[in-house]
Amino acid sequence: MIGSSSSSSSSSSSSSGAEEQPVSTPRPKRKIEEMETPVRRLGDPMGVYGVFVANSRALNLKPYMREYLKPDIKGIVDVASPGDITGKDAVTRTTNSIAKLVDDLFRSRDSSANDREERSKQSIRDWLSRNSKSRMTKKLVDHLFSLFSQFQPLVPMKGKANGRRSNKGKAAENTVVKTERDMYNPVKSFVSFISQCIRLQSKLKTPPKRLIKPFEKTDARPKDSEHDWRVDIALKCASLKDTSLSRSVPRNAAVKEPVELEDRPELADTFAYMELKYHEADMDNAYAQLFRYTKELYMAQHDRRFIWGMVMCNTTVHACIFGPNYAAASKSMKLTTGTGRKDFIRLFVNWSFCDSRKLGYDPAISYDYASQCLVIQADSSDNKTTKTFYSREVIVCAERMFGRHTRCFKATATKPDQPGENDTRKPHEQMDCNIFIKTAWTEAPENAAADGRDEVRHLSKITDRLKSVTSVKGMYPELCDDCNSGRVCFTDPVSGKSYEDTSKTVLGDDVWSQLVDRNTALRVHKHIYARGIGKPIKYIRSVPEFIVVAADVMRCHWEIIGNCDILHRDISVNNMLVRRNSNGEARGMLIDFDHSIAISNTDEPTHAERTGTLQFMSISNLEKSELKPTALDDWESMLYILCWVGTFGWNSKTRPDKTGSGKAPKKLHRWHQGTLEEIADAKRTDLDSSNNFQQIISEFNLGLGNIGLLVNLVKKLRYVLIDKCSSNLRGALKQEDLIPNTETGMLEVVVFSDPFEERAAKWKELSESLLTVLEDSAQQAREQLRK
Repeated sequence: MIGSSSSSSSSSSSSSGAEEQPVSTPRPKRKIEEMETPVRRLGDPMGVYGVFVANSRALNLKPYMREYLKPDIKGIVDVASPGDITGKDAVTRTTNSIAKLVDDLFRSRDSSANDREERSKQSIRDWLSRNSKSRMTKKLVDHLFSLFSQFQPLVPMKGKANGRRSNKGKAAENTVVKTERDMYNPVKSFVSFISQCIRLQSKLKTPPKRLIKPFEKTDARPKDSEHDWRVDIALKCASLKDTSLSRSVPRNAAVKEPVELEDRPELADTFAYMELKYHEADMDNAYAQLFRYTKELYMAQHDRRFIWGMVMCNTTVHACIFGPNYAAASKSMKLTTGTGRKDFIRLFVNWSFCDSRKLGYDPAISYDYASQCLVIQADSSDNKTTKTFYSREVIVCAERMFGRHTRCFKATATKPDQPGENDTRKPHEQMDCNIFIKTAWTEAPENAAADGRDEVRHLSKITDRLKSVTSVKGMYPELCDDCNSGRVCFTDPVSGKSYEDTSKTVLGDDVWSQLVDRNTALRVHKHIYARGIGKPIKYIRSVPEFIVVAADVMRCHWEIIGNCDILHRDISVNNMLVRRNSNGEARGMLIDFDHSIAISNTDEPTHAERTGTLQFMSISNLEKSELKPTALDDWESMLYILCWVGTFGWNSKTRPDKTGSGKAPKKLHRWHQGTLEEIADAKRTDLDSSNNFQQIISEFNLGLGNIGLLVNLVKKLRYVLIDKCSSNLRGALKQEDLIPNTETGMLEVVVFSDPFEERAAKWKELSESLLTVLEDSAQQAREQLRK
């Protein structure tokens, strides 16, 4: 089982004082080299918003917050609690010890004695003598006192206004916290104070496994970020061997240019973000920014199962867990109260003592620094042995804040040599990869047998049924014979029991029950490996190539329907890959069957879950229609993809601002901004008539070569999908009227007909016509490529 380890190995690690590394858990039987930092970004992962939307900051996050934010959840702090009794005992003792020290320091500060500083330092010396084996030096005591002194302006003295002190106080104590920027250093100093106390707490049977420390640079843009966002405070995992004393930012940094410190946040090494606001009324804005920044962490870190975060408004703190379909926020922790500070301290202590899985990392994915590659482990079909794969190239990264967090890797079962110094090829080009690995969190029942959308089951059927269909050879992943159900399982090192990695087991029964009460569906973590390799569509070289790839994808889609009775239901740019024949010719590949259903299965829910990327989702999907999905939903998605690519391009080089088109597209932003109902209404309006649709085409990127091929294609596809029907089926708008209610007498909107619903009965006929149009266009594209 993934992440399994024996009790004996766990106890021996604890007794020897060895610390766990930030991402990987000990797996001595596998002899996989433990990594020292979270998995770093490989290659150039594609993010739909990063490529297509220039101003991501303008995205309206409030609809996401309304749907996914679950506030005031009890027990969030203890989600990170260690699973073993000795670990829990160490957390309790450490938390109580540090909380008591902080309370003592505040009592000394609030006293009227003239020797407040000396009394505070004596409290620190007493604490060190009781709890630490470290050599007590004046430098150490002064350092801890300095960290606490920088935090205390955030907590007003009893009977005093915030930050106001008598003339006998020190400069740090007299500091007035008036703005958000004034909060950075006090909060960072308190986190550093907690971290140092955890490191010094050495009289424990079970030592901590890591420290959670702040990056020194606050209000900073992460080094490896593609955006200009500035995060308030970033937290990182640090080794217990890191004994460096934290530097403090000079107070004049608030009025002068920020001091340039070496320790700037980096996406690849960030554990969590803290978003700060001075006014408690800005809580929603704090959450919105935390949502945005956390999304970027998902893109950068391929081993994250879930991500922690914090918002702090004035002295009120909420801890958050960002999962695939929820953002669970804790009840408030007030740093002005002993209880609130103790909860805050306990969270950092939990993070320091818990297994790395409770930090949100995937122990099945690590980084081998010697070979410079990812090491990915997956259970084989017998669930007793583990397959190990190696990858240097990420095909798809988790670019969305919520969803399945799908990641795809090109991999090999042969461990690669270290990249050669004299080899001119890139490291990933030096590997002969023939395995396609996918990790995702899919909506599924706890009972695997009842999972009607099980991707392994679908791929097994597709692999078997399409063996003889040579026209689509290589256009879909072929499931490896020894791939198991795909469900990731862990073994508890204490109890020895095996459990599946689900959103329920991540959060625990108590927390999960509160989310279920708020309509949160269960997600199951899956790892799947198959044969068949492709690259993201950003590697397509021209408009004609894109059309060829799209035709291959939809031909494969059609053959899977006809031969396997399976409907894909999630056509998007991330689920289309390009592969090249030996002569360099581009061909398409369809992947990701997480949301596929058996067409003949009448018991499967219709649109119980909205699937796909907003700009490519069908109207029925957006409206959560009771209409059973058909192939026309997927064809509608393909039409949106072609329009999107025609407008924004398919990579950074084909964006309008790079090709000199001189236009700033506005229409298509309505396809992913606003509420789901507003997006659906925008799409209905744009498709309703050829004149409306022409406004979409008018914003196509004329700087792209052969854009005329794409213009003609989307016009023909829309005609077949919307207009090539009897008159009562034309158009895209619902036929509505105001009818008086017989009981209330009030006028009500009544829908007489929906063209999409009525067209669904002719899905086979229309799908064949649409495929003919697309393949005819692909033939013209191939002729263009031969010129």
